[in-house]
Amino acid sequence: KNAEREIIHGRWAMLGVTGAWAAENGTGVPWFKAGELCTPDDCTGIQFPGAPAPLAPEGSGFPSFWNVLVIELFTIGFAESYRTGLLDNPFPELTQGDVSPGGRFDPLNLAEKYDLEELKVKEIKHCRLAMGAWLGCISQALVTKEGPIANWSAHVADPVHQNLLAPGWCKDFGLYCQAY
Repeated sequence: KNAEREIIHGRWAMLGVTGAWAAENGTGVPWFKAGELCTPDDCTGIQFPGAPAPLAPEGSGFPSFWNVLVIELFTIGFAESYRTGLLDNPFPELTQGDVSPGGRFDPLNLAEKYDLEELKVKEIKHCRLAMGAWLGCISQALVTKEGPIANWSAHVADPVHQNLLAPGWCKDFGLYCQAY
């Protein structure tokens, strides 16, 4: 049961790290500040670089924050209900509790082309790496108040002064910052 939970959390971590990277690269806004641009009152503040117009015309109300929230709740809720067995699964080839690759979610037939046991080991390794990476994204957001791409760019430009051990590195993080 714990191995299944580790796979599920690892898959979410892979999505989270990819989303944090894509959000900052695509919009220039760190992942933890996206909520400031899309509020229940106005969700038209997100502008992608090079786009002729924002995601929706100002004042149009689209995309509606509440519509997006309801759609996400239903889609994720149904997927989790099917996965956990609360609802009858509409896909007979998928069994409840089976998190292994293959079946409907293997469009490239990788489970048949390669050694399935080797793929399982590779997936759990990637899951663990992603969970560590997501912890890093959260930690640097708390300490530096900047996104992962901004921190990486600053470190590459000046690795001696932009690192964990450099004085003045953290910005407003309570006791840790006061100790240095």
